[in-house]
Amino acid sequence: MSVFKKKGSPYYHYDFQFRGQRYHGSTACTGKRQAEEFERRERQKAALPDLQRPPITLDGACGLYQDKVEAGPSWPTIRYMLAELIKGLGANRLLSDISQRSLQLYFSSRSKGRSDATVNREIENARAVWRHAKDSRYDVGEMPKWKSLRRKVPKRIPRELTFDEEAELIPALRDDVRDAIEFLLKSGWRRAEVLNLRWSDCNLATRTAITRIKGGEVVSRPLTDALVAIIKRQPKVCPQVFTYVCQKSRDKRRKGERYPLTPTALRGPFKDAKDKAGVESFRIHDLRHTRGTRIVRQTGSLAAAKEALKHRSINTTLRYAHVLDDDTRRALDASDSRNSPEASNNDEQETADNRASGAA
Repeated sequence: MSVFKKKGSPYYHYDFQFRGQRYHGSTACTGKRQAEEFERRERQKAALPDLQRPPITLDGACGLYQDKVEAGPSWPTIRYMLAELIKGLGANRLLSDISQRSLQLYFSSRSKGRSDATVNREIENARAVWRHAKDSRYDVGEMPKWKSLRRKVPKRIPRELTFDEEAELIPALRDDVRDAIEFLLKSGWRRAEVLNLRWSDCNLATRTAITRIKGGEVVSRPLTDALVAIIKRQPKVCPQVFTYVCQKSRDKRRKGERYPLTPTALRGPFKDAKDKAGVESFRIHDLRHTRGTRIVRQTGSLAAAKEALKHRSINTTLRYAHVLDDDTRRALDASDSRNSPEASNNDEQETADNRASGAA
């Protein structure tokens, strides 16, 4: 029985094997005696089946997590990230054997050609896989330090698309994805809601649609005439409303055939259209922000924006309150104007009195 300190760590660590299974990690103890007691308990857990958590492979953990989240609106994106995680780290590797260094190398490879924010989403997804496996009473070994894996991303203020930019951007979009972008802009829905919209979710007679919003809640959405018109234009080739034309044969997909629109299939055409239209620093999510801003500007109602965007809390909608500053500013300017009705009436009375005085 022995414990040891790693260089630069104030805590003792343990590392032993039992029946071909490796057990290792931090004791979180700075005293050797306490650390040895900790190791003794870990050896006892390894020896007694009723105290030992069963091992689980990365593939098994991802499948376990799939059971939890596949009904949600973000499942297509999560499915892609899980597939890449398995491909990059190995399907049959035990979670308890995947080291911090292995994760560092994997996410470093994922940063090539991707934004730091995108890599952070993949890190959060992996973190959810580990935590769900742990909560399900599987052996995940020493929990990775997820915070140290995250990239620093400067906080970005959402940007509003101007009407002039819209007039340039929409025509620049590829024909097969233009309607999806227009729907995002006109509805203010989240991307996952639009891409996951199915024909069975739509009731065009009542102008409503059923969607699953962030958090998994199912809600009924009103459809405007413009949104109904967009839906009616879509070819019915699969359960999903919005599809795209495959540009290059790959795997089971064939060039020229239509397939359900995905975030990956939408990303390239959207970037090309932005470059062609000269629209800079604008994300797909900013289409939602643009709709929220326009609602508040036209109606002056944060409550209307909250309902349209399906925010859980009005505090989230308050980010659009800056639009109301313009109304307040105009009101302040008007109250300070010498051309106000009261000022005009007083001026007219003063002029009349002066004329009467001169005549006398």
